[in-house]
Amino acid sequence: MTQALLKFWDKQDEAFFRQHRDRKAHIRNAVKGECQGEFWSLGPHETNRRRILLCRADFSGNFLPDNKVLKIPFLAFADETIEDDDAVLLPIIQRIMADKL
Repeated sequence: MTQALLKFWDKQDEAFFRQHRDRKAHIRNAVKGECQGEFWSLGPHETNRRRILLCRADFSGNFLPDNKVLKIPFLAFADETIEDDDAVLLPIIQRIMADKL
């Protein structure tokens, strides 16, 4: 993936949170090649299962300083639909963060 395309998606992610100032999390499909190394570390999988969880809150739910956004690679189950809602996404992100502690 080119640097220009990565910057484009970073800008799109920032724009989402500017438009939805109350949101702390967002999910979207990963674009081809995005976070490639991180996804490889998750083991063998179908590439169409790749998602990016975007989070701008810490473990306690407080907004991160300087409007930072964490980009977390995530694999959905083959037939899983994940609602793009803080009530659904934040518990998933907290479990991921807890596993890394």
